[in-house]
Amino acid sequence: MSELEAALEPAVHRDGGESISRLLRAWRARVDARHLPELRGVFPRPGRRLSQKHVARMTGVSEGWYRALEAGRRQDFSENFLLRVAGALRLSEAETLTLFMAVTGRRPPEFGRCRRDLPPGVKALLEQQVSYPAYLSDGAWNIVAANSLMGEWFPWALRPKANLMRWALLDPEAREQMLDWEDSCARVYLAMLRVASNSNPGNTELHDLVQEILASDADCRRIWAEEYDVVEHRDGHVFRLRLPYHGGAEVRVTSHVLLPIQRPDLRFVFITPLEGWAGV
Repeated sequence: MSELEAALEPAVHRDGGESISRLLRAWRARVDARHLPELRGVFPRPGRRLSQKHVARMTGVSEGWYRALEAGRRQDFSENFLLRVAGALRLSEAETLTLFMAVTGRRPPEFGRCRRDLPPGVKALLEQQVSYPAYLSDGAWNIVAANSLMGEWFPWALRPKANLMRWALLDPEAREQMLDWEDSCARVYLAMLRVASNSNPGNTELHDLVQEILASDADCRRIWAEEYDVVEHRDGHVFRLRLPYHGGAEVRVTSHVLLPIQRPDLRFVFITPLEGWAGV
């Protein structure tokens, strides 16, 4: 894109969103090329201005390829390339999210994963939930944290490397405790895995989980082969349980799924008794 074209480019897209081209140029302009270790030894030595050629060098692509990104032209830009661009331009987490959403319509594959510590507010909310079982799970349904009542209802949730899908679909205990296991549990959870695996093709942990479940259980393989349903989440899903915690009595509960704004890579799930089942 020429300087004239850049000057004439509208600041706002037709759909009302700000141009990613304009943002990329602004982000590049604020970086002082003289202080970048990636450009040490480059001749001639870079001055203050970080050029498109510099960014291309830092990200391992041709200048034309990076220029196409900055010009807003649709290309098959890989997630790894966009992550390298974010690193080269020293983008913040919010800026990286903006770049990915504008170019691919998806969140960065590593978005939020580097932050292992729970935000204090999310942790406090989980710990202060004393009326109902509650837990946090990540994109591959690993249990990140659980409150004490969740551990009393479902002791497996407190085990090392606890995973909701692995327990619900592969543990014989789940088939005893989750009544109507095939229709109420297996078909719903497999439909959720189908959405997640297609939405995150680069998530190897999620891919391996799906393969493990299908390789380990004939019922899951059969359901996976014969069903085409897709389910994004189980918010509002009603299911029947028979747990040792309740003395083996049947209870009906509803799950509620929230996404913490500070950690959108996590799900905050709590379980409440269905109305009329006050004995839970």
